[in-house]
Amino acid sequence: MNAEIGQAQADVRRIYSGGWGGPAVSALIWLAAALTADLVGTEAGASVLFIGGAVLIFPVNLALNRLMSGQADLPAGHPMRGLAIQTAASMAVVLLSLWMLSSAVPDAFFPLAMVAVGAHYFPFAHLYGDPAFLVAGAVQCLAGLLVLVSANADSFGAYVMAGLLLLTSVTLFIRHRTRGSGAS
Repeated sequence: MNAEIGQAQADVRRIYSGGWGGPAVSALIWLAAALTADLVGTEAGASVLFIGGAVLIFPVNLALNRLMSGQADLPAGHPMRGLAIQTAASMAVVLLSLWMLSSAVPDAFFPLAMVAVGAHYFPFAHLYGDPAFLVAGAVQCLAGLLVLVSANADSFGAYVMAGLLLLTSVTLFIRHRTRGSGAS
């Protein structure tokens, strides 16, 4: 592997604390969306997921980064900064599209959002230099597709995804700690 890429990935792991913060915040948002869907309806749950995902994950994760690593974000000009921004922006656009369709296909909203978020994890494998993101993304996509074709509708997929994201967060946190806080 190119030494520059390896160093850039090590920077990402160090500054973003192995990547566990995003899935931790996301798990809470998915849980809030599931509870809202159960109490008010799928469209309201979809709104919670979109607004929470588009508004909360980024700033809360930056605060966690600063708390954990001393830096909120990658510095300007860092070779991985563009990929980090592109993956976040693409997720916001996809969630917006799904949110706009939530009233037309309410039973499909959460499973399709699971697939979208899972696919969104694939580039993180390169960004962090960690194949755990490929595994997490594949599991999330597969779970979303299984929920989509099952008889379980409405909020079931959101609860499943909250659990998968929590598992992802814990796994990434342990991997980060095992690496010695991202030294390599």
